[in-house]
Amino acid sequence: MSPSRKFTNPQGRDDGYSLTELLIAMGIFGVLIAFTFGILIQIMNQSKDTIARTHALEQAQLGLAQIDRQVRSGNVILDPAAEGLSTSGVDPYYSMRIYTQVDEIPKCAQWRVIDVDEDGFGNLEFRSWLPSQPNTATSWAVVARDLIQVDVHPTSPADITSNPSTWPPFWVDSTATAGTQAQLVRVTLRLKDPDQREDSEPASVTTVITGRNTVFGYPASACATAPPP
Repeated sequence: MSPSRKFTNPQGRDDGYSLTELLIAMGIFGVLIAFTFGILIQIMNQSKDTIARTHALEQAQLGLAQIDRQVRSGNVILDPAAEGLSTSGVDPYYSMRIYTQVDEIPKCAQWRVIDVDEDGFGNLEFRSWLPSQPNTATSWAVVARDLIQVDVHPTSPADITSNPSTWPPFWVDSTATAGTQAQLVRVTLRLKDPDQREDSEPASVTTVITGRNTVFGYPASACATAPPP
């Protein structure tokens, strides 16, 4: 019989991994798993924020579409700087009144941004009434929810024109000659869906709308008297 062969490890060792090598490998594997899960969680959070921000933008666009339609048919746009608690229940620049003729029906329309329960989130609300008949005013209806930064107030003319972070919800260019030129209305809405993380950026929408030329001289007194807020 031929002598049996003895097989040996080509590297000359068959003792496997040492405990130190095994711990190092497990540590590296653990770091890679933690890093991978961290990336996945970050992607999931970003996706959630994106979906919530999209929902907020959809609300804002619905509100802006309504404002746009009525402002473009507006004959008289009252200055939001002159609004106040007695006419709207909110501070100046947080409400706007116009005399409009949407669908050829004259009426007064008013919007406001208000934080009713003072939780940091506000609503865009709307109501209307027949000219010179404030007793016909409808109840405030919510057009968009989850508006934030409702405490933004301009402190100088520069804020109104060149500092977007201080732009209030409503601003009308008062440099236009009353009764002879169309007026520019800037509407700025900042929204944050409750499903967004606290440290995520809110959605901000700004649009400038041109009101109808008021050369025909419609009386501002038609909507000068507002019903109780």
